[in-house]
Amino acid sequence: MKLLIVDDEEHLVESMTESLPWSEVGITNLSAAYSGKQALRVMEQDPADLVITDVRMPGMSGIELIGAIKSRWPRTVCMLLTGHAEFEYAQEGLKHKVSHYLLKPVKDEELLANVREAIEGLLAEQEQMRALVQSQAMVHRNRPVLRANLLNNLIQGRPWHDRKLAEELALYDIPVRVGDETTLILVRIEDREQRYGLSDMPVMGFAVANIVEELLGDGYGSWSCEDLYGHLLFVVRHSPEQEQSEPLERLADEARRIVSRLLRLTVSIVVSSADAFPDSLVELYQRCVATIRSQIGSDSDVVVRLNEDHAKAAPHIVASLYTPPLFAHLLEAGNWPAAREKLENIFREWRTKYSGSGEHLSEIEYALKAAFSYFVHKNGRLLADYRLNLATDFKGIGELSYWAFGMLDKLQEEMNAEMSESRHSLVHQIQRFLQTHLSEDVSLQAIADHVYMHPTHVSKVFKKRDRRKYIRIRAPAANGQSRLFAEGQQIQNLRSGGSSGLQKSDVFYQSVQGPLRGNAPGVQGVMQPG
Repeated sequence: MKLLIVDDEEHLVESMTESLPWSEVGITNLSAAYSGKQALRVMEQDPADLVITDVRMPGMSGIELIGAIKSRWPRTVCMLLTGHAEFEYAQEGLKHKVSHYLLKPVKDEELLANVREAIEGLLAEQEQMRALVQSQAMVHRNRPVLRANLLNNLIQGRPWHDRKLAEELALYDIPVRVGDETTLILVRIEDREQRYGLSDMPVMGFAVANIVEELLGDGYGSWSCEDLYGHLLFVVRHSPEQEQSEPLERLADEARRIVSRLLRLTVSIVVSSADAFPDSLVELYQRCVATIRSQIGSDSDVVVRLNEDHAKAAPHIVASLYTPPLFAHLLEAGNWPAAREKLENIFREWRTKYSGSGEHLSEIEYALKAAFSYFVHKNGRLLADYRLNLATDFKGIGELSYWAFGMLDKLQEEMNAEMSESRHSLVHQIQRFLQTHLSEDVSLQAIADHVYMHPTHVSKVFKKRDRRKYIRIRAPAANGQSRLFAEGQQIQNLRSGGSSGLQKSDVFYQSVQGPLRGNAPGVQGVMQPG
């Protein structure tokens, strides 16, 4: 850290620079100035991290100097040193963000302590700045992935508050804002001539995306991703100066021809109608996908403009079933609270939108049965164990929800029991290891290595199971070796007493337990992580 001391009293400056152990508080470069103007010249040549200045000096005062420094070097920490305890000085100092206000004569210890405190604050600020720069660099490096993930989340129906969405759009520098008029362009890429392998298609998709974005140019703001079906999706922001409908169709057709000529690929493109972002984003996207499926089908190398003629019956699905995270994924992750909340959202949506609809009741039943069946088979069980192989006839939403929550409770109970049994098995494995290594210096790390786990996790598992922590016992044994036992555990094996130099197990137990309670010399108990 660089320190600059400014005072018109030369003897005071020399005393401070020569007599104090600045290196002990982190100062590695020390310089001095005897006026405000000289201090600014020093700062221009080699800016200081910390400046200590007197208030009253000829020409430029300390307050004026600090103001000049803060305007050009805002991160420099400034301290005021004065013999005048006047309120206006303190007030002016606060206005210029002075870190410390010291009164002459200041003790050496006080001065050094304040400098140390200022340096610590400066180091903390620098660390925060480094972390911010690193996080910004990480966002910049991963910006394409983050942008694509955000768009995929939106088109899959994941809910976002407008304020949070606006923050994400700004953070990822996406040229679309909430409320902008946007059009969707959906591109299906096909390799009809089979010129490329599967591993080449991601690169080809990247090339097609570049072609489309180049054609859009500066006249449009665009944001793209690859959807779950392998299609390229572009959200195109409209420019107020342009008529959008025809130009976008022509650009899409031009992209189709360029891709065919340069990459030898065929593409089918759907251009949607315009709407405010993100109000109809999911609906427009689903209509584009449906158009590719039903209007284009097996054809290729075409451009279709989505309009009201392409509108089919409005989709009426129980969206909560298909909005990430899916119910099956929550079961697989063992996230029982979130799975329960997911069920509540599904049944709430039915009651709100489709109350009385047997169609949608069946949709929910089949989706939940599929998720439960997947989870049961994934865990090596049979459908018959849960009556999932039997036909059911739920009379209403009440019966279906009762069955679903009951099935969830049963699976959670069984999984928790299985986890408990797994921990019990681990504890027994640890205990067997201890019994066979009583004559050795067994550490928690050695146990962790034996069961292929982290030491902290081993200790936590043992504590959850037996309510005890591991203690290293260094007993007054004949061989002078340390032991590792569980807190409060009486070793029943007679070999434990013999291996410690005590022939009777009860004597050994008392020798270990007694001194631990009284913290007597001869036995050391050291708590391990847990």
